[in-house]
Amino acid sequence: MIHRRALALLSLAALAAFIPFKSGAQAFPTKPIRIIIPYAPGGTTDIVGRRMGQRLSEVLGQPVVVENRAGGNTAIGVDVVAKAPADGHTLLFTNDATFVGNPALYPTLPYNMQRDLVPVAPVTYVALALAINASVPAKDLNELVAYIKTQKSLGYGSFGAGSQPHIMGEMFKKIAGVDLVHVPYKGAGPATADVMGGQILFTFPAFPTIMGQLNSGKLRLLAVSGDKRVPAAPQVPTMTEAGFKDMDMGAWYAFFAPAGTPRDVVMKLNATVASILADRDFVEKNMTSQGMVPMSGTPEQMNTMIKVDIERMVQMVKRSGAKVE
Repeated sequence: MIHRRALALLSLAALAAFIPFKSGAQAFPTKPIRIIIPYAPGGTTDIVGRRMGQRLSEVLGQPVVVENRAGGNTAIGVDVVAKAPADGHTLLFTNDATFVGNPALYPTLPYNMQRDLVPVAPVTYVALALAINASVPAKDLNELVAYIKTQKSLGYGSFGAGSQPHIMGEMFKKIAGVDLVHVPYKGAGPATADVMGGQILFTFPAFPTIMGQLNSGKLRLLAVSGDKRVPAAPQVPTMTEAGFKDMDMGAWYAFFAPAGTPRDVVMKLNATVASILADRDFVEKNMTSQGMVPMSGTPEQMNTMIKVDIERMVQMVKRSGAKVE
């Protein structure tokens, strides 16, 4: 849930500013790179991670293999990367539920981001949308609230306890004065599928997850996070415009490597990611048209942002009343 002012600072960082490398980094990579995604296929983390993996392969000249290791509120995927050789050939690509939401919500975790991993590069900030099945008789958030009050035993989906959709859903319940069951999934893809199937009422996917469903008319969006409407759905109001300002949360996505990865390798990866995000055609096709904002920054800036966001998320958790289930 990166703060917009900080996001602007990171986004304005010189995307193509390369760091001089030592000889070890010049030889890197020497074998295929593995990207671990701690979510099920079909969600935004998976989609963006695979797009970045393809470009990394093209730029670095080595195959990139993407593996989904979902479960344990992303702990399974984190563990795979933490135990991998610290040589830069195994990376974690995840969103801030892993490195902000979970630390803010859980008193203890099976992983420690500061101990087990090192930041490599931020990639993008993503707007989230409240999505319902198109058959639900609600055209805006107020109509959704009225509909919920006539029903029983409805649920909403998140991509795990501590994720942005979990906090947003609990905040929605508090603002609207309604009761809904939180249903955690192993990714936005399965949660969205269950919205379309009628098993849950709504979820909060990012646009890369739902572009196909929007085009087919199977989903209806009632509001999006962020300061501006999303070009892919300009008719959908922001959370603030819809009168639900306190639900305004997005997500940011980033690469991490095992702790102990050489600094020069980390910085070569950081600069490579920055060079990909400096490609305007790639960014327009894969990000900005779908409500995503490219980011850039050093590993040190990432660490600072993570600390700030954890403090802010702790306050959001308290206000929403979200609890570990």
